[in-house]
Amino acid sequence: MTKAQFNKDITGYLILSILAEADGDFDAREGSVIVDYINKNFPLGGNLELAAEELSSLNSDDYENKIVSLAQDFYAESNPEERTDFLRFAMKLVRADDQIADEENVLITKLFEAWDI
Repeated sequence: MTKAQFNKDITGYLILSILAEADGDFDAREGSVIVDYINKNFPLGGNLELAAEELSSLNSDDYENKIVSLAQDFYAESNPEERTDFLRFAMKLVRADDQIADEENVLITKLFEAWDI
């Protein structure tokens, strides 16, 4: 299977979705952060079908590698301000349910490391 290339907005959506699923408990407050991200980055709506397909084929064991790969794709298409803005969404998401699970912490750390922050 060849690696799908997504634009930075869809890549961001995928990263947030993986972060939301990381602890095995998709919280509605996490979902609302993702909706805010979609509203900000897809003002005309976006085709998230391929992204949803990509997510559905992911096993939780693959999350770490996938986050690193997506972070590299996002980095390649973004400027520092866009990355900072995205990290605000990511941090808001992992804090949304008032606790940062170990799995979320590992993945958010991978994201920061991938962007050398």
